[in-house]
Amino acid sequence: AKRGRTLGYPTANLVPDDARKLVPADGVYAVSVSHGGRSWGGMMNIGRRPTFEESEVRIEVHLLDFEGNLYDHKLTVDFIDRLRPERRFPSIEALVAQLREDETRCRSLLKSVSL
Repeated sequence: AKRGRTLGYPTANLVPDDARKLVPADGVYAVSVSHGGRSWGGMMNIGRRPTFEESEVRIEVHLLDFEGNLYDHKLTVDFIDRLRPERRFPSIEALVAQLREDETRCRSLLKSVSL
C-alpha cells in the first residue's frame, strides 16, 4: 500500500525465506538490518496494522537513515529489543506521533549496542 512513505517512514515488506522460521510476537521492535555488506538500525512492525483495519499479518521494517530501493533485495534482520505491542490508533496523526516516539527510543537502544 506504500503507506509508510506517506507517513514519513518508508518500509521494506519482508517474507521469511523459510516457512519454518520462527517469527516473534506481534509488536514493534528495534532491529539491526544487514544488506550488501552494510548494516543499519531499524524499526520493525510485525502484525495486522489495526489502525488501517487489515487482517493479514505483515512484517515490515523501516531502516533508519537509509535512502534507496530495497525491492527484491534480501535483508538479514537481528532483533535488538521489543519496543511495544502493536495497537490501534484513533487517527493517522496519533500513529505518526507514536512512530516518532518509537524512533527516538529505537535510536537510543541501538546506540547503546553500538550499531
